[in-house]
Amino acid sequence: MIMIAAMAIALLLVQVSFLVAVPEPAPFSISLEVSTTALFLAAGLIAWRRRPHNRIGPLMLLTGLSIWLTSLTIAPVPLLAAIGTIAVTLPLAMTLHLVLAFPSGRVHGRAAVALVVIGYLVSLVLQAPLYLIGSGPLALTDSVAAQAWLPMIMVLQSGLGVSALVVAAVVIAHRARGADPVERRVLGPVVWYRIAVLLIVGAAALIGRFSGGSEAALIASHLQVAAIMGIPLVFLIGLLFGSFGRAGEVDELVAQIGAATPSTEQLTAAVADALGDPGAVVVFARSGQPGFVDAAGEKIELAADRTRRLHPVRYGGKIVGGIYYRHGLIADDALLDVLAGLVGMAMDQQRLVAEQSALVADLRAREAELQSSRRRLLQAEDTERRRIARDLHDGAQQHLVVLGMNARQLSRTSEDPSIARSAAEIADGMTGVLAEFRDLIAGIMPAPLLDRGLVPAVELLAERMPIPTRVTVRFVPERLAADAESTLYFLVSESLTNVVKHAGATSAEVIIGVADGVTPTVVTITVVDDGSGGVDPSRGTGLRGVADRIAAVGGTFQVDSTEGVGSSVYAEVPCG
Repeated sequence: MIMIAAMAIALLLVQVSFLVAVPEPAPFSISLEVSTTALFLAAGLIAWRRRPHNRIGPLMLLTGLSIWLTSLTIAPVPLLAAIGTIAVTLPLAMTLHLVLAFPSGRVHGRAAVALVVIGYLVSLVLQAPLYLIGSGPLALTDSVAAQAWLPMIMVLQSGLGVSALVVAAVVIAHRARGADPVERRVLGPVVWYRIAVLLIVGAAALIGRFSGGSEAALIASHLQVAAIMGIPLVFLIGLLFGSFGRAGEVDELVAQIGAATPSTEQLTAAVADALGDPGAVVVFARSGQPGFVDAAGEKIELAADRTRRLHPVRYGGKIVGGIYYRHGLIADDALLDVLAGLVGMAMDQQRLVAEQSALVADLRAREAELQSSRRRLLQAEDTERRRIARDLHDGAQQHLVVLGMNARQLSRTSEDPSIARSAAEIADGMTGVLAEFRDLIAGIMPAPLLDRGLVPAVELLAERMPIPTRVTVRFVPERLAADAESTLYFLVSESLTNVVKHAGATSAEVIIGVADGVTPTVVTITVVDDGSGGVDPSRGTGLRGVADRIAAVGGTFQVDSTEGVGSSVYAEVPCG
């Protein structure tokens, strides 16, 4: 790099010596031309040193060299003068190339590549007839017939050259329109300057071609040079706001990773700072599964488009994650490789955390689906219970009632004593069957619960208890969801049955309320007795079945039974 800088200084000294040696040197023109060359060479050296993998630096050096070559037209050595004559329009093609290659130094897109090729054809190929025909030192012929083609060639050269510049301005404007808002905000001034330079250079070329020697042509030429002079300065400023000058942030990232393993948020923030892209994020790969997840383990879709791309991060020979970034803000793609290498180990550690989070998220999703499935099964069972209970109540039970009434009527009206006696026996039997049938229906789905709701059904259960049983209602909505309502009823029914059969209690109480007594979102049921206690809910199928139903509706269930003190059954069930 030192040698290149020394060569650049030598070129500038040679250029100054050539320009000063002109018989009547113009100080303004000399300073303008030397300053333009110096700016491109200096900016190219800075760019190349700061980002050796980026081609913008070498491209600016070559542009500065092309401007230096034009000064050779006044060199005292014929060979050097010939080189200067050949390269007299080369800076225009180099400028077009440089503007289209910003910020990475690479020309992207078929249209842009075609424009660069046209620029070099116009400046080198179509320029050749202008110095090969005529009386100049490089002229091969001075025939009148050949010179007759020169105006046409000049028009073709100017038309193609200016058209290429205008189309390039349109291409840049189109890309800027489709860019990310952050990219437009950061690089917007540079984009508009590129467009302005192309239009100014094109207009100045036309004026210079068709108004040669006039004052307007001189002003246009100076304006053209001034616009080109601003390119290295504006480009450096624009790139420094992007990722061109991120060496300090990369050093800081190294320090952060070296000090301690950063969290995902810290890692994302450090990568975003290093890239100069506030929207950059890090994502994590999952072992054996496609796609990427965020820090919480949630799968995310990362669609590559014109503004955003995913750069993979590898560690230990495998992809452990990626950096999702705005590629329009990245002047040097090699910076992504550097960052990927730096954060690889940290991302691998965070990937394991993200993978565990994803696993937990999957388990929770499956648990939720299982819960939902159990709830649907319970609802289907509850619906079928209610249908069967109604069918039995409205169908078979009514028929049994009618048959019993008929038998009773026959026992009273028959004149044959044996028939009357048999009918009475049938009527008495039907009464017993009806009692058993009502118990069966109540076991499936009691009619009070179907018709009136939870509280009246529980109060009817308490009235039928052989021991004093009190029902305390602190708060409950008028009607709950059908499956929740039937679940709470069966809990009370099973608990009171156990009190009668096993507890040896003298009294019991059922308390119906709302959790925390604040909002009616969770209904609570408590069944307490003063019996012998020592109940093991894992024994028997009654309470275990009730516990399963409560879990299916998203509730909780607890039994507290101390030997010699009594038992308490408590449950919470969502209202919805």
